Amino acid sequence: MYAKSNPSDARANNRRLLFRLLFPDRQLSRADLCKETGLSRATATDVTGEMIDDGLLRELGSGRRDGRGKPGTLLAIDTDVLRLVCIDLSRPYVMTGAVMDLRARIVERRERVLDDGDRVDLDDVLSLAGQMIRLAGSGLVGIGVAVPGVVSGSGRVISSSNLGWDNVELRDLLEGEFSLPVRVDNDANAALLADRFLGHGNPNCLLVQTTRGVGASVLLNDEFVEGDDHAAGEIGHVVIDPAGPACTCGKRGCLETYVSAIALRDRIRRDPNRRADILAAAGARLGGALAMPASLLNLHDIAVYGPPDIVGETLLGACSETVNALSRNDYQSKMRVRRCELGDDATLRGQAVSVLREIVGRRGLSAAAASS
Repeated sequence: MYAKSNPSDARANNRRLLFRLLFPDRQLSRADLCKETGLSRATATDVTGEMIDDGLLRELGSGRRDGRGKPGTLLAIDTDVLRLVCIDLSRPYVMTGAVMDLRARIVERRERVLDDGDRVDLDDVLSLAGQMIRLAGSGLVGIGVAVPGVVSGSGRVISSSNLGWDNVELRDLLEGEFSLPVRVDNDANAALLADRFLGHGNPNCLLVQTTRGVGASVLLNDEFVEGDDHAAGEIGHVVIDPAGPACTCGKRGCLETYVSAIALRDRIRRDPNRRADILAAAGARLGGALAMPASLLNLHDIAVYGPPDIVGETLLGACSETVNALSRNDYQSKMRVRRCELGDDATLRGQAVSVLREIVGRRGLSAAAASS
């Protein structure tokens, strides 16, 4: 049985479509938007007017005249009215919070050192969120949190061995505390969103993140692969050597023990003269682990996100050489292995993109922000 179409769904989809075309820094006239979307002029005018009222878009000066007639007024993302708050729990020893604008740029940021190394207390997350909300002031329309681990579509942290969390209803907790829309996402998914929409990513891409642990994320036709248990991309605890070193998860020889930034830094610290060999071996291990999923999904774009002292030419070169040696054939082009070049804030900025994807379809954002 088919569900009836809802006009409000079409309007929300049109808002998302127009916002995405302008994000992060394009300037287009309404006529341009009609050409790129196929929307009628009346619909584009109606929806963009609504989005201007909501603080999502703003009008700029007149654009270049194309042929006869008056040049159209350019539209762009409005960065002055609305704000987001995002928190990154993916980095070791520190929590990072930021106030963001609608182009996913950081306006204010704060860091809190973790007293217990990697373990994160929920009260500390609430405290940091509250501090960032106060800094954001009026105009706040959403909160995002990036978490290392398995996160459900409803924002429940199913498992995060690095944080020491199991079945934490983080979205419900934050929404109940602050009465704002909240997005909770896996940290690798957040980094991939940043790479896709703010960096050099493609609609079909695999991103591997190596920070406190190792995680991966996959986009296929601009849609995340989530899996039945929301655990797609959890490759860090796949055993690649049963006789390998002990892992925090209780197994031995997990990929994370060989290629995480923490593990590699510790190995280099103990044997600094072998730095290049250690990184090359890690790159080869990573390439071997990625050859099968990249071939299975016919992906040609692999991004690696991590600290520059680890994710550099040595590791990336070895990874590229191995993944192509193991998977390349006559009818597939070479896989590109590259560094995600958005710096330490990629996860924060990607989490802002996730919040935007959640809220831009909603009407009345400015009014809701003013009343919160």
